[in-house]
Amino acid sequence: MPLRAAETGMIMSSIPPARGASTPTPQESEPRRGHHVRAKDLVLVAALVVTAYLVIAQLADIGFGTIADQLREAEPAWLILGLIVAQCTYVAGGIAIRGTVTTPLPLLPCVLLQSAIKFVNLTVPSSAGRIGMNLRFLQQMGVPSPQAVAAGTIDDVARKLVQIGLLLLTLPLVKVRLDTTKLSGPSPDSRLLAAIGVALVITGVVIVAVPKFRARIIPAVKSALSGVWEVARIRHKRLELFGGRLAAELLYALALGATCLAYGIHLNLAQLVFVNTAAGLVSGLIPTPGGIGAAEASISAGLIAVGVDNPTAIAIAITQRLWTFYLPPLWGYGSLRWLTKKGYV
Repeated sequence: MPLRAAETGMIMSSIPPARGASTPTPQESEPRRGHHVRAKDLVLVAALVVTAYLVIAQLADIGFGTIADQLREAEPAWLILGLIVAQCTYVAGGIAIRGTVTTPLPLLPCVLLQSAIKFVNLTVPSSAGRIGMNLRFLQQMGVPSPQAVAAGTIDDVARKLVQIGLLLLTLPLVKVRLDTTKLSGPSPDSRLLAAIGVALVITGVVIVAVPKFRARIIPAVKSALSGVWEVARIRHKRLELFGGRLAAELLYALALGATCLAYGIHLNLAQLVFVNTAAGLVSGLIPTPGGIGAAEASISAGLIAVGVDNPTAIAIAITQRLWTFYLPPLWGYGSLRWLTKKGYV
């Protein structure tokens, strides 16, 4: 997803300058303040969380007492395993970011960068936070500016391509449960595929027909695809980029599987991958910090679609988000401090 100028400024203003970096001009000095989460940012995040869960509970027509009962009955051993597996995605993400540029990068800082991004995403929409942090990190690592600018978009495009590929691969293998008692005609799977096709066609028509959108989107897409092609021409970079992104998605799916087992729900790998990738694609379209609300609703909807009852689906979604978003900023702050101290950001 192309990064707008306003989002870039917001990201860069929240990331501290590295040691030894050139002294900024007076015009640049104001945006470069030390990174901190302000009280109003935390209040905003808390308000979003409460609002999201209220809306989800109302839509599912269940109370929080029911969800709390589900949470209390979870098996601790599977919960701990889910937490551990979810954190292993940082290694896969670190490998992927190494594959976005031709400049050799050490693995450890790349891995810790993924953790630091979790802290930044408290107050910044996820794609913007990831691309902005990657940009600053790569510049500090000596990557040429054109490559550094393109790398974040390349990583984002690779992530989306892997997610779409996994979704299309698993869709025929997953039986989606929808209420069709009042419907006739095509099967749920065919209607879902038709809806995806219509949405893609409408998006394409809008991009081509509206000059403003065409001028903004087409050059950025061309640049991103060109960057992906340049990286894809190098075998080990291709393996790092797409292999890392694929490993990350599979690890998230396995973490979701462990969380499901904690609540007594057994899903096969195809179902887990389907729910995880579909939720990631949907929540990525909604620019809230870290996908708050959208991610929980998407995971819940995916689990319900594959046969999980409403209260358990919401409890699983809350727990999964706890492992992947709400707890990681605690150690993400330490990662950001380490990267700053070492001059990586």
